[in-house]
Amino acid sequence: MFRDPKRAAPLGVVAGIVSLIGMSGTATAGGFALIEHGASGLGNAYAGAAAVSSDASTVWFNPAGMSQIEGRETAFALHILTTSTSWSDEGSTLGEALGRGTVSGPDTAEPGGTTALPNFYYVAPVNDQWSYGLSIGVPYGSSTEYDRDWKGRYNTIKSGVSVIDINPSVSYQISDKVSVGFGVSLQQLSAELASAVDSGAACLGLAASAATSFTSGDCANAGLTPGVQANDGYGEITGDSTTFGFNLGALFTPKEGVKIGVAYRHSTSHELDGDADFDVNAALQAVLDSNTIAEGQPLTDGFLNDVSADAAIDLPATFSISGAWQVNKTVELLADVTWTGWSSFEELRVVYDNPFQPDTLSVQEWEDVLRLSAGLNYSLNNNLTLRTGVAFDEEAIPSAQRRTARIPGNDRTWFSVGAGYKVNKNLSFDVGYAHLFLDETPIDNINPESEGTATELRGVYDPSVDILSAQVNWAFN
Repeated sequence: MFRDPKRAAPLGVVAGIVSLIGMSGTATAGGFALIEHGASGLGNAYAGAAAVSSDASTVWFNPAGMSQIEGRETAFALHILTTSTSWSDEGSTLGEALGRGTVSGPDTAEPGGTTALPNFYYVAPVNDQWSYGLSIGVPYGSSTEYDRDWKGRYNTIKSGVSVIDINPSVSYQISDKVSVGFGVSLQQLSAELASAVDSGAACLGLAASAATSFTSGDCANAGLTPGVQANDGYGEITGDSTTFGFNLGALFTPKEGVKIGVAYRHSTSHELDGDADFDVNAALQAVLDSNTIAEGQPLTDGFLNDVSADAAIDLPATFSISGAWQVNKTVELLADVTWTGWSSFEELRVVYDNPFQPDTLSVQEWEDVLRLSAGLNYSLNNNLTLRTGVAFDEEAIPSAQRRTARIPGNDRTWFSVGAGYKVNKNLSFDVGYAHLFLDETPIDNINPESEGTATELRGVYDPSVDILSAQVNWAFN
């Protein structure tokens, strides 16, 4: 039996179909992270998030802040993320191994969309020193979908991911000036990714292998020309994973009106168990059915089969330092620096339960990033607080060559406004709005791991993001 999976692969096309590279097209922090946890913080662009401890959302940002919450309190938040993105082609072609021929399809695409993200928080005291709380949110997740005929369809058509994080925490007040906190996260990751199958490229790749019983002439006779949308098949992978992580925090009040918060969230490692499913073009299926690989084994036993697939994904560690300064009765100034360790995301490898189908390897080489933010709260009266903030959020993708159609991310500049209104001693509301400015984003994606078979996607993205959030808070005192 032929057992050289690298040579048996149809020019790496199968590998490109189900690559888990890039999980989210509407992520609003570096990489595919989401910072939207609580609507009160959105109004300040999340400046001072680890220090303010103004409501139950502190459970996520810094569990030590629970010591500042008097009595039991719960909060529900909902964020609506809308991404407006247009892509313009600038010379995309088939890969080098396919002669850099023309890819059919329109010269523009609009993969933007709208996503809803919920949060839930609960805080309760045990005694004068101990408190406990619970956070449920989505720290990673969104979706991107292109039309099936766009020029990058062999790279991606649909990408979706959600990471649900359930994070119980405790805090301990050491003194009037120092509190600490600790939490444990249970994370559930689900992914759905799909791409078109270039049937012509798959056929030529099989014909080029010495182990198969047909030639490129059989592909031509079947009408299988690379890059022709009418001949496309379709491949989809779905997978999920459950894992645990932890987070730590501390809150310092060196003097009245000044708070400094530090928070660390450890990285998490996910092992996805998934399934790869294929819809094969009829002409290609006929070629597969009528030919064999070594020792007479049918081609259908080795290629474009529905099989199990596994992948490992490391989500990064984060570390934040935040400050809050109550200047006077009406003005509070906020600031934050957050580091995210995306350099842990060096590569992504998908392993298939099929000896004839090689691993999918996609080198990422992402970089660690910083997020800088500053904000202001202005109390008009005892009931109404106005908020604003700005932030600069670095992108972890190192270059246009490493950028993908699944994550066409770039550096982001935030401008946020918001308000909080206290109805009575028990009920209050928060709303926030942010617009994220992104420069035109080039993509020049030539995946060297595909042996020159993947589409060389070249173009420019013109993206922007809008976020609208609302939150209701209820105090049980």
